[in-house]
Amino acid sequence: MAVYKIFASADATLYSAHSTQNTGLDEILEVACKNSSLSSIVLSSNSADDIRRSIIQFSDSDLSTAYSLVSGSWSTNLHLYLADAENLNSTFNIEIRQVSQSWQMGTGKYLDDPIATNGASWSGSQEGVSWVNPSYFNTIGGGNWTSTYATQSFGYKDNKDLNVDVTAISQNWLVNGQNNYGFLVKLPTTIENNTGSYIGLSYFSIDTHTIYPPTLEFKWNDSLYNTGSLSVVSNNNTILTIGNNPGTFKNDTAKYVFRISARDKYPARTFTTSSVYTVNKALPSSSYWAIQDVKTEEMIIDFNTTYTKVSCDSNGSYFPVYMSGLEPERYYKILVKTQLPTGESIDIDNNNIFKIVR
Repeated sequence: MAVYKIFASADATLYSAHSTQNTGLDEILEVACKNSSLSSIVLSSNSADDIRRSIIQFSDSDLSTAYSLVSGSWSTNLHLYLADAENLNSTFNIEIRQVSQSWQMGTGKYLDDPIATNGASWSGSQEGVSWVNPSYFNTIGGGNWTSTYATQSFGYKDNKDLNVDVTAISQNWLVNGQNNYGFLVKLPTTIENNTGSYIGLSYFSIDTHTIYPPTLEFKWNDSLYNTGSLSVVSNNNTILTIGNNPGTFKNDTAKYVFRISARDKYPARTFTTSSVYTVNKALPSSSYWAIQDVKTEEMIIDFNTTYTKVSCDSNGSYFPVYMSGLEPERYYKILVKTQLPTGESIDIDNNNIFKIVR
């Protein structure tokens, strides 16, 4: 029931057509192959190819903080949010490689004139330092990596944001003791080496002025379910409220536990000295939570039957949210989905909203 997000600390695009140029401060990361005559890009070099790869790094301190929170089996997903796309095939793949050499982000931008060369570029990991054993087509360079990698396949109607399981790479850093030099995102070599290829993807970088910088999402299941003496909700005539939602949280809030109150909409008459309208019940064990951005309606943390399970103790149902992984100055809505014993699924949206502030 736990999801913890961290934001990238460094990124840049590597351009084979501009092999010494650094783009560490660009708002956009590119993953592309524009070798075809269809490309409208006018190359400013004598390069025989136009391949674009992106490198992204998350700080060791942020990784260590996240890893200190996880328990049991855990996984990580790399998220990149699409800004633009050109000439996509009906199906295509993206590769995520584990970078094997340290690099510097630099302070350049794609349209700089003169160009900046003080950070990672196609030709080197920083100015004056070439990539060791680089992978390239015609222009030497393009980064280097270990044998560990991940892929994501996209279909014609799929969301084109990158959301790929990179657990194996994260485990190399956090469990196996390998150095964290970040991820390299590229098209498959068979596409890059095809002189007729023309495909382009642009993603938001850490310097974006939007709410979509690259993130790494840690997920693990630490849910507990013990209803004690509470009755369990068995029908959809139920009112759910979150009584301990203060409405505003600082973005440095480590974790907050939301408590769900569930009571019958039409309680049975009974002889009692207390109100039957205040009797709390437990949600079924197959209940899940999610977080949605109010303005964009994007699912920031989507329902997941393993990682967003609602827990329960003798006081009722609950779930924790790590606030530091949410963008500040945004409003978020809490959603709950529950599977009743009858097999009926209920989506609950009671307009429970909170804001993250700086």
